[in-house]
Parts: sequence; C-alpha cells; structure tokens
Amino acid sequence: MKNRFKNRLFLSLIFLAFISIGSSKADYPSTSIGVIDLNYILSESNAAKDAAKKIEEIALKIEEEIQKSDQDLVNEQNELIESQQIMAPAAFDEKRKDYEKKVQNYNVERQEKLVSIDLLVSESRNKVLNALKPILETISNDKGITVLLEKNSVLLNADNMDITDEALKSLNKELPSIEVKLD
Repeated sequence: MKNRFKNRLFLSLIFLAFISIGSSKADYPSTSIGVIDLNYILSESNAAKDAAKKIEEIALKIEEEIQKSDQDLVNEQNELIESQQIMAPAAFDEKRKDYEKKVQNYNVERQEKLVSIDLLVSESRNKVLNALKPILETISNDKGITVLLEKNSVLLNADNMDITDEALKSLNKELPSIEVKLD
C-alpha cells in the first residue's frame, strides 16, 4: 500500500511538472516569418534611383574637377622643368618644394572628394532604410509577422512570405525622392 501511495505521489508530481512546463511555454508568441529583399528595394525604389542619379551627377562633376586639376599640375610641372635651366639652383629648389607641397595637398583633397562620394551613397542608403523601417513594422503588424528575414539569408521560402513588393510600393509613396548634397 505504501508503494502504491508513493507511485501515485510520484505520478502526481510528474503531472504537475508537465503542467507548469506547458504553461511557461504559453508566454512565447506564435511565430510567423516574413521575407524581404533589401537589395532590391535599395536599387529599385524611386528614392534610391533618384539618389543614384544625383550622386552620379556629383561624381561626374568631381571627376571633371580632378581631371582639370591633374592637367594643371602637369602643366605646372612642365613649366618647372623648363625654368630649371634659367633659374638659380636655390630659387629652383624653393619652387620645386612649393610644387611638391601643392601636389601633396592636391592628393589629400582628391582623396577627400572620392571619400565624399562614398559617404553620399551611404547616407542615401541610410535615409531609405530609415524610411523603410516604420513601413516594415506596419506591414509586419498587419500580417502578424513576428520575424522578418533578409532574402539573401534565406535559401527557400513560400511566395506569400515575401513582402518586398508591398514594402516597395509603400516606400515609393512615402519617400519618392531624397535630398543628396555634397557638403
């Protein structure tokens, strides 16, 4: 009889343990997964296309400035070489040092201009992503999506899981263009 009582007590404790485990799992929401192609949005949205066009115009302008400066430096170098024969060595040496300083400053400025183009690309991308975030939150809430994955990290998904087109349409309405300026 004691064994029977111990067995029932043991089974009751196991039953209670399962009940408590089951109730703690109820705290987690059911999971629904969505997929979005950020690269597609960053290349095909109206704002991204507009920004790319503006950045390309700025880059072409910078490239023209660089080419003109390159030519000016070549001309100055040729003049310096020609003047070497008619100048005193000390005066020529001073002019050569000034020219070398000018070339160093030019190289720094040139590099800064090229970096500024990369910064424009990064800033415009961030503006698009910042505008996209509340749109994705709204779509996720409406569809009950609890996890949103980037399409590049997903091997296979059902078509109805992809919210890229819906997000793109909303983004195009919300953010048709963005301002792109070189400081």
